[in-house]
Amino acid sequence: MIALILLLPVFIAYILTAVLPNGPRIKYFAIIGTLASLVLLPFIGYGNYSARWFAVGGYGFDLSVSVAPLNYMLLAIILIIAPFVFLYSFGYISARNEQKRFYLEMLGFELSMLAFAMSGGLLLLFISWEFLSFTSYLLIGFWYGRAAPPRAARKAFTIVLIGDLALLGAIVILWNIFGSLSFSTIALAATPIGQAYSYFVSAAVLLIIAIFTKSAQFPFHEWLPDAMEGPTPVSAFLHSSTMVKAGVFASILLLPVFIATHTTSILFYGSAITVALSTLNAMKETHIKKVIAYSTIQELGLMIFAISGGAVLAGIYFFLAQSFYKALLFFSSGLIMNASETEDITKAYGLSYNKLIYFSTAFGVLSLAGFLPFDGFFSSASISSSFSSNLVVYVAVTATSLLTSFYIFRWFLLGSRPTKNERIKVSYAHQPRSMVYSVVAMAPLPLAASIVFFYLKGFLVSSTPYYLYGYLSSSAIHILPADAILETAVILAGAAISFEAIRRNTVLRNRPLYYLVYSRIVFDAAYTHFARFVYEISEGVALFDLYVSDAFDSVGKAVLRSGYALRRLSSGSINLYVLALSIGILLIIAYAYLTGIPGV
Repeated sequence: MIALILLLPVFIAYILTAVLPNGPRIKYFAIIGTLASLVLLPFIGYGNYSARWFAVGGYGFDLSVSVAPLNYMLLAIILIIAPFVFLYSFGYISARNEQKRFYLEMLGFELSMLAFAMSGGLLLLFISWEFLSFTSYLLIGFWYGRAAPPRAARKAFTIVLIGDLALLGAIVILWNIFGSLSFSTIALAATPIGQAYSYFVSAAVLLIIAIFTKSAQFPFHEWLPDAMEGPTPVSAFLHSSTMVKAGVFASILLLPVFIATHTTSILFYGSAITVALSTLNAMKETHIKKVIAYSTIQELGLMIFAISGGAVLAGIYFFLAQSFYKALLFFSSGLIMNASETEDITKAYGLSYNKLIYFSTAFGVLSLAGFLPFDGFFSSASISSSFSSNLVVYVAVTATSLLTSFYIFRWFLLGSRPTKNERIKVSYAHQPRSMVYSVVAMAPLPLAASIVFFYLKGFLVSSTPYYLYGYLSSSAIHILPADAILETAVILAGAAISFEAIRRNTVLRNRPLYYLVYSRIVFDAAYTHFARFVYEISEGVALFDLYVSDAFDSVGKAVLRSGYALRRLSSGSINLYVLALSIGILLIIAYAYLTGIPGV
């Protein structure tokens, strides 16, 4: 019933969009469907439900739906952001012949996210996980007439496919160990012993691979910046809702598995490397949307870092807080690119000429940087406070805050520079109203989300699933006064350094240091070489298969020819049979004589 109530409006909108002819009416059905689901959300109660999907050999496979506080939070994020994304797309997707395909794919994407958010077991999680991969592939490659989007879509789908196969392998192993795919059953079952324990560890490692590919973690992180070739509303939805955070959400649900198998260290150190690489890349990146994309990778890394490091509630709050300012910044990115007619932030000017867009964007920048009282401050400071007892980690998290403040203010200040180009000024004044309204309406949400910080633990622990209760209730979410002061000082320092670097037009010219900072060049080259290696291997296998196949064909043809020849001897002639019998007897006598058999 829960799934039906929430999914039905979006599903009906999907069907209507498919049936209606291409035209402007389609977008209204799309946004009405998602608004209807949002209106129904407050009437949904907590609960767990399952329905038998199919049975094989006496084993039943159930689709389990769960709405606990954690699921409810993710559903709220999706359904609050979706109407803003659809409204923004009214002005962004202006070509009539593109509208039907765009809204069909977006509604399918939203349905996949809602189903994922309500997953109560690995079976529904896997199905929705796959639909997320498929619909995101379609949306990233939406403009298939250009060269770059299809290439980016293939890259994203190929890398994510590695995780899909890993997730399928983990599901098979866990089913064989526990006989169930329910999160609660797997989490509460006693840790397997003996050989089963090694299989359990293998399943945990496969789950980590799936999480890392989906949430763009090292070494699978470079697909996400390339995904910016898709339309801006897609980028906003992709980064703020479930697609890239599916891995983070899965890491929370499956945390008992990683703790039981002692594999949280893989999550911890893998995400730490991701944070470092993405932060450095964001400092050097000049593509307007890719700067924000690298910040998403950094934030996803920090979420997993916090969750695997024991700061579970801080990681979950970051999961919530990041959603609103990230959608806002992508909306602003689209407006900057439209008005400036460039994707290079160093060539963009004039954001300050439209005060509505300028101040709304400033809210997103201040939130991402971590200024009080925005939700970004509470997420950054709570993670810092959670690791205050570990000096190395504390310094690393603080340094990340400094560099984040630097690159996001650099992005904002470059785009806000004055210009004498009257065309850009006019363009900012005449941006589509639906896009401007979306940015302005999103601006207060990072402030509103900061209030949730003070109620998050009580909300989550009140009706959380019992297998996660211990991890959530024992996790603290707090901000120490010293950490708050240091966080504010560090962010101000990053903003000041950014301002000074732009004023001096500082450029990184040291070649080795350039490649260290802008490591995407190295990783893209590594991906290319690995792809070529796999291609050569497949070519060798194809040649081997060809020759082996030809050899078997030759043997088969020889046997057939022999059969045809022998069949001609079976003519039914008595004389021929007597002759063959006589020859056979003579051959037997000759063999016996030559080998010296006694009596011959």
